[in-house]
Amino acid sequence: MRKKMMTLLWMAMWAAMPVLAQEHHDWEDATIVSRGKLPYHATLQLPSKEAECKEIVSLDGQWYFHWSKDPASRPADFYKSTFDVSSWPTIQVPGNWQLQGYGKPIYTNVKYPFKKDAPYVTGVPDSTYYSFDHRNPVGSYVTFFDVPQVSPYGSIEDASYILHFGGVKSAFYVWVNGQKVGYSQNSMSPSEFDITPYIIKGRNRLAVEVYRWSDGSYLEDIDMWRLSGIFRPVQLLVRPLVHIADYHLQAQPCDNWKDGDFVATVKVCNRGRNAARNIPVSVTIDGQLFTQNVKHIAAGDTLAVRFDGHLSGVRLWTPHTPNLYPVTLACDGEHFESHVGFKKVEIIGEVLKVNGQNVKLRGVNRHDHHPRTGRYCDPATYEQDIALMKQCNINLLRVAVYPSDPYLYELCDRYGIFVMDEANNESHDYGIGNHTLGDDPAWRAAHVDRAKSLVERDKNHPSVLIWSLGNEASAGLNPKAMREAILSIDTTRVIYYDSDRSLSDIYDDSYLTPENMRRVAQRVNNRPFMMREYGHAMGNSMGNLKDYWDIIYADSSICGAAVWDWVDQGLEAVGSSQSANPTYLYGGDFGDQPNNGTFCINGMVAPDRKPHPHYYEVQYVYQPIHFSMHEGRIEKKSMDPFVHVDDFDYILDTLQVGGERLINIKALLKHDTPWAKRGFVVAHEQFVEGQYAFPQSFGDISTNEFTSPLLSGSTSHGKVKAAKVKRTAHGVTILTRHGQVEIDSTGAITQITAHGKQWLIAPLEPHFWKPENDNQHAAKFAQRLAIWQSAAEERQLQAFHVSQHKDVAEVTATFTLPVAAKLILVYTIHSDGTIKVDADYQPQGNVSDKSLAEALKTMPKFGMRMRLPADFSQVSWYGRGPLENYPDRKLSQHVGRYAMPLSDYEVEYVNPQDNGNRCDVRSFTLSSVTTQRKLTILGCQPLCIRAWDYVEEELQAAHPNEMHRGDGVTVNIDLNIHGVGGVDSWGARTLPQYTVDGRKPHHYSFFIIGN
Repeated sequence: MRKKMMTLLWMAMWAAMPVLAQEHHDWEDATIVSRGKLPYHATLQLPSKEAECKEIVSLDGQWYFHWSKDPASRPADFYKSTFDVSSWPTIQVPGNWQLQGYGKPIYTNVKYPFKKDAPYVTGVPDSTYYSFDHRNPVGSYVTFFDVPQVSPYGSIEDASYILHFGGVKSAFYVWVNGQKVGYSQNSMSPSEFDITPYIIKGRNRLAVEVYRWSDGSYLEDIDMWRLSGIFRPVQLLVRPLVHIADYHLQAQPCDNWKDGDFVATVKVCNRGRNAARNIPVSVTIDGQLFTQNVKHIAAGDTLAVRFDGHLSGVRLWTPHTPNLYPVTLACDGEHFESHVGFKKVEIIGEVLKVNGQNVKLRGVNRHDHHPRTGRYCDPATYEQDIALMKQCNINLLRVAVYPSDPYLYELCDRYGIFVMDEANNESHDYGIGNHTLGDDPAWRAAHVDRAKSLVERDKNHPSVLIWSLGNEASAGLNPKAMREAILSIDTTRVIYYDSDRSLSDIYDDSYLTPENMRRVAQRVNNRPFMMREYGHAMGNSMGNLKDYWDIIYADSSICGAAVWDWVDQGLEAVGSSQSANPTYLYGGDFGDQPNNGTFCINGMVAPDRKPHPHYYEVQYVYQPIHFSMHEGRIEKKSMDPFVHVDDFDYILDTLQVGGERLINIKALLKHDTPWAKRGFVVAHEQFVEGQYAFPQSFGDISTNEFTSPLLSGSTSHGKVKAAKVKRTAHGVTILTRHGQVEIDSTGAITQITAHGKQWLIAPLEPHFWKPENDNQHAAKFAQRLAIWQSAAEERQLQAFHVSQHKDVAEVTATFTLPVAAKLILVYTIHSDGTIKVDADYQPQGNVSDKSLAEALKTMPKFGMRMRLPADFSQVSWYGRGPLENYPDRKLSQHVGRYAMPLSDYEVEYVNPQDNGNRCDVRSFTLSSVTTQRKLTILGCQPLCIRAWDYVEEELQAAHPNEMHRGDGVTVNIDLNIHGVGGVDSWGARTLPQYTVDGRKPHHYSFFIIGN
């Protein structure tokens, strides 16, 4: 009793203290992580039929709101019941205030957005920082809720009233009816407060004061938008005085892998004033009821009740078979629903095993992000994300770099995705593995609090495979204490940590090349190896993915890798939501400082969740069924120990074109699932028999089904008049039956005319440059290879020769190039107007200039380009497709016949960059809907072709809506092109086998024909 009186006295004294009256603030004191907050616990789910009930009251909606640029200017008395907020504007809760008109979003990767001086956040930063004039903004929230005269358990005195915040960033105080209730930080985990002593019957006032930054922000230095506010749901929980405070379900298979044991530990709390007696507590699993009677619980105490059980013939939980057993928890009339999955995780030697099987974790990292609501994701967004991941054959989700909303874990349980669950712990700006925060005892409570909040909430989810202590954070005694705290709660999973490998059960290294990954894995011989991040998916990226997985599958000690990351973190520009292609903003677009620009645009899907082309490459490389062909027979092999080849239906189709036979096989879902319908393609492969008969002469194309002569209506090359040669002051004109071809002294075809219509608006000429993508920009592609930008344009004519042979005219132009090479262009024009182009690149020996010699190692591409009138707005081709593909990212796109509008052929990235290539093209046709004209490019060997409705220079724009489009169609006709790269986006170069060597000769040919 004396202890309780002292507690009430302390609460009264603390409640009377204004927040800033203290010289030392809670939000700048690392030793204070909360005040008055209830212990963390597992998510409690009411039975679905009772979901709309009086026990859970949503407080989401419009709240009164006031924004202050710093603590000194905040309305300090706003929490008082007498303070009138009726004139304040309202704000949506949950949500981030920066996306509702208050302050600025800040995107920074590593740098703290305030003065770095832990634990303080109100020091004087660089004058360019947003925080220089906005020294820790404060949001003051007020809402009202009603408490009925009676509770579901009788009078209001017979119930406990718990205030639940799903997530508030960064730190906040809570008042109810003018009385201070508590304080909390650790923004990505829930906070709960018992407000029973403060509520009244009828109308109640809830006030919340949120600080944008706090000492907790030093442990939340995460590569994401720095947003703040009440960003997850707020609820009032009405509980009986004696209720279930927490529960822990553990279910593991027995050694025979057929039966299962489970343990349920239920914590019962008595919040009443008197002792409780004879309280019935029960657990029901798969219809089996287990009961106990708790004889006595003293007032204010919590008692743990344990149930042990055994099930025969259990169905194990795996991502492929996410078998769940329903569990009902009951205490004195109150019921909750949950589920368990029987799963065993262990490390044997160097191998990570689940249910006795060696697993390969086909992973991805994910941030909570929505383009309009920021850190708040609605249930539909979670459902869309998890369904898309399952469709992509992803079986591991790393919730980077903080716990997500509980609903995401429920979906992973039901749909079947392993989870690496990560503590909200990153202090990157102090250095990965720093001891500044890692060994300081003042920061121990904050570290441990983040570990406990993670595990206590999520411990019952069968999808959780790995606990992670954080990311790019500290090393030393504090993360060690985190590990110990986790093990004191749960020992059924493994622990992962990148910043102090001595604390990790799995060895981590990230963003290695495939070969370096292989070497590191071979060197590590005492535990499994994994790359928690790889394949940085920034812009047009994710090359060489299969190179990684060939090694991963070959080495049992490598348990997997996770792509960084899932979604482009673009924020939708105001006013663009009604557009078919909204404008998405990134770091710096809000005038935010510091910022890391486009570095947040690195997802497999766009902000609106439209998959990028590289999503489908991941889907292909991650597919659980691999196919091979031996002696004409297709063989199937499962790459996943939990997947059997007989789990799917298969369909086979063939296409015979030009001497080659394309054989396509697909594995289809046999049944509907929560994430896809029956018939969804889970795996696919293509085999090619024979060889395509690439045309080499005019005679070869007369029977080609894709072509017809450009400048006449005939398909018989031998029955038209001979082409005539007309020399001009600037070059030569070749006259054909119904038109002409003009070639100037630079070796460019400047115009093609047929039946009085001109076909070109810019010449067909050599071009060796390609715009950068994000990976190449970071690798200083333009600076290193600058000479190639104008290498073709600065060609010097050495010889120009025109000849005529029967029904063809031939123009040969020889040039020297500023890259120590010779270029020979040969144009052969048939009298029917068909054009054959030959381009021959010949290096001219050793180069003494070191910078030039370095640049010659990498030619961006070898090819030509031209521009057609804007009405050529339809494309069709026979080659790889239908989606964009490049030399190092083309395996998911099979050879076939495809057609689409040019607008769909292009790929619009949030940050404009090189896009739209198709590899291994045999034939490519551009068509005009208005004039019915068609122009076909036939390769004499496979081609790479890109086509855009803008000029190449427009790709330098910051956003797609700033590009000028529609004046013509740019067509790049290339022999080869530089790969997109796929190691990282801050300096790594494309792997050599996917580049074009400028020190080697290159030759290619193609025909231009049409109607």
